[in-house]
Amino acid sequence: MAVSGEEGARALYRTYGDELYGFALRRLNDPALAEEVVQDVILRAWRHADRFDPERASERTWLFEIARNLTTDAFRRRSVRPVSANGEVVEREEPLDAYAQAADHWQIEAAVAALRPEHREVIQLVHFEGLSLSAAGARAGIPVGTVKSRCFYALRSLRELLLEAGVTP
Repeated sequence: MAVSGEEGARALYRTYGDELYGFALRRLNDPALAEEVVQDVILRAWRHADRFDPERASERTWLFEIARNLTTDAFRRRSVRPVSANGEVVEREEPLDAYAQAADHWQIEAAVAALRPEHREVIQLVHFEGLSLSAAGARAGIPVGTVKSRCFYALRSLRELLLEAGVTP
């Protein structure tokens, strides 16, 4: 990825700026905020170029993941203050689209896959299969206390992995 240096950031902007702007504008319906999001996407890509892994995603996909996270954050910040300038209440609807759902799914799968095997196992049993802690312990052949501690450390690791990927709570 050619994000090293100021020229790399400019190249990203020239290549993806219009497309990112259209994406942000569709999600936020605010031209000024959409422009700000595009600038933030390019800035984050430039600052965190070392996190880009071409084996996991294309440059375009990585940039749009950043954009999706930033537009979601901007939408949430704006929805905290749902009254418009003229005093009308603004509807609070979360923007959902197929890309955002697919990106969320991909990021969660990647984060779960990056967990240690014993942590991945308890997360699968407790959070994806919906087993109780005692049932998960019985199936895994480990004490309930071990299930609890592994869940704790697995969730902490997932939170860190998702934050590193740019996903905000």
